[in-house]
Amino acid sequence: MEHVDLKETSGVVLAYLGDAVWELCIRKYWISKGLNLQNLNKRVKECVNAKRQSVLYKEVVPLLEEKYQMLGNRAKNGNIKTFPKSCSVLEYKEATAFEALIAGFYVDGREDLIELAIKKCIEGEKR
Repeated sequence: MEHVDLKETSGVVLAYLGDAVWELCIRKYWISKGLNLQNLNKRVKECVNAKRQSVLYKEVVPLLEEKYQMLGNRAKNGNIKTFPKSCSVLEYKEATAFEALIAGFYVDGREDLIELAIKKCIEGEKR
């Protein structure tokens, strides 16, 4: 993706992009499995929520190179003004960091890292 500097773009803005990329990737994954609409929606909701993304952030970030770890940390400590009641403040900050990482992977063309996150998400559902 052109014209997005990961060092200069706000972590919260990257999370906004990453949220859309993550949901699209998860939807594509489950559609490829041939699920009906009801099951698609259930599976997508299991992966696209702050609590699950917080867990994924903690699983994925130690495996990443330093530039992505720094990006996640910057997003996690970003200026987030409102928080949902469905999760803790820390979970929401970690979910924001996860979404920023997904945006970073997308901007850098690192499909392999997006696939790693999807794999971790799907493996987590099977536990």
